[in-house]
Parts: sequence; C-alpha cells; structure tokens
Amino acid sequence: MLLRGLYKVEFETPRRKGVGVLFAENGKLRGGSSAFAYVGSFQQHGQRISGAIKGRRHTNNPSIDSIFGLDEVRIEFHGSSIGDFAQVEGIAVESPALNFKAVLTRLSD
Repeated sequence: MLLRGLYKVEFETPRRKGVGVLFAENGKLRGGSSAFAYVGSFQQHGQRISGAIKGRRHTNNPSIDSIFGLDEVRIEFHGSSIGDFAQVEGIAVESPALNFKAVLTRLSD
C-alpha cells in the first residue's frame, strides 16, 4: 500500500522512546511532537520505503529529551509498508552508533 495520509509514529533508539505524528504525501514527510518538528522525503517501490527526515527542536523544554540526545538530527531510513502500517529503521547521521526504529500506524487519509 502507498505510504499516504496521517500516521502515528512510535520511534526508539537504545537511549529512549518517543511518539509523534507524521503526514506522508507525494514523497514528502511532515510532522512533529510536543517538542520536535519533522520534515523529510521518501521513495517507495512496491512495499519498500527509503528516505531521510530531519528532526529539529521547536520548544525548549528540558523535561522532553531527544531520543538521540541532540536538538537537530538527520535520519536516513529504510523499511516496508504493509496495509495501514509501515516499519522502518536507520541511523542519524550525527549519531551513527545509535540504531533507530519506528512503526507508523495510519490514522487517516
């Protein structure tokens, strides 16, 4: 299924877990959480997905820590889309030692 619509995104690194929302359409990704904004792009070939997304802090709240421990990161990812779900993994260019995983669950078109 084509990655398109509004998704809940649950993501994690060995440091911590986080949750946000992400809107996918025409190869573009836009979203955020209570402290971070996400902007990126993706390519899809059948069920396979790959792309990159930047995360950037928009709210200075010390109680909300980044899953990478950084206020700005660029994540390169790859994975697959099946029905209303997608699963991806990758790394942040600025912190390549931390593996990144995310599960996207479609909320709406």
